[in-house]
Amino acid sequence: MNERRILHAHFHLGPDHPPGTYEQLLVLAEDITPRVQAIPPDAAHLDITGALRYWNRDAQGLAALLRLRTLALYGVQTTCAIAPNRMLASMAAAVTPPGATTVIEQEQVDRWLRPQPVTALHGVGPATATKLRTYGLHTIGDIADTPCAHPGPALRHRRRPRSSHPRPRP
Repeated sequence: MNERRILHAHFHLGPDHPPGTYEQLLVLAEDITPRVQAIPPDAAHLDITGALRYWNRDAQGLAALLRLRTLALYGVQTTCAIAPNRMLASMAAAVTPPGATTVIEQEQVDRWLRPQPVTALHGVGPATATKLRTYGLHTIGDIADTPCAHPGPALRHRRRPRSSHPRPRP
């Protein structure tokens, strides 16, 4: 069985595009695969696993087809990233230049993730990134190489007491 392939499409909609263009782009994506998940206001995940065989193309070829159609029919430049799961496809799309395509094969996942900054991980904001940097963890590879089973004190949040005075009961 073929490995799963998720295409993250980011449609670069400008202010000059008429209302409803995003919905039309989703319909266009459904012409390639019926497995489309909208990510408003300007992106979508396409599960192209089955579409690869149907279209007799590789993942890069399907991305090129989508990019060509969105540009030719609607004047919308599209960035595509293809990976084995939605999280990786979204992360790759975030660093892919507009109008380009990035493909991450299963065997490339570790090599691609290791140099990415910790802020590329979903849920790691500025405060957590600052805390991780104090422990010398700047990249995803640094976190992966950490010998402990979990980040422990680096990410532990202190729980505040609810109240120092017990509430009188009636």
